[in-house]
Amino acid sequence: MSSDPLSPDQTAGDDAAPLPDDWSFLIVDDNPAALATLRTLMLMLGLEAPLEAMGGQEAMDVVRDNALDCIITELRMEPMSGVDFIRWVRKSNLAPNPSVRILAISAYRDPAEVSAIAMEGASGFLGKPLSIPTLRTALQQLRNRPGYFVDIAATPDPMPKATGCDS
Repeated sequence: MSSDPLSPDQTAGDDAAPLPDDWSFLIVDDNPAALATLRTLMLMLGLEAPLEAMGGQEAMDVVRDNALDCIITELRMEPMSGVDFIRWVRKSNLAPNPSVRILAISAYRDPAEVSAIAMEGASGFLGKPLSIPTLRTALQQLRNRPGYFVDIAATPDPMPKATGCDS
């Protein structure tokens, strides 16, 4: 596993790669605003509306009842963390699709945490803030590189920095 995340610019040639528009998705976050943002980005990419769960416990029920293709989960949730949820998906034998791809997302890129999710069986990590280009890149990489851990860095804020005026 490479420790250096890819930037969307490094995968810019992948814009023509198809998105997994035939996949079923579950998005998991304990923050309703974050769920709404992720759902909106997915719809803007032309994907079907995902199933949603408010946290790991609720997500476990959705996973049991659905043969999902991809789960996108926040890492920092309470009471069940994203790492614990990923571990449950991979070790419980209750997911109808044992090869479901799992994309972990977080605003905090802790190398130890990214390594832990890779060891627990996550398919990739996407840093926040989420954007259409970063989400597109992550989903294309998950589709085109099954079996590989995908690490996509969030793009830096494109807004120019304010500068002072010399008097």
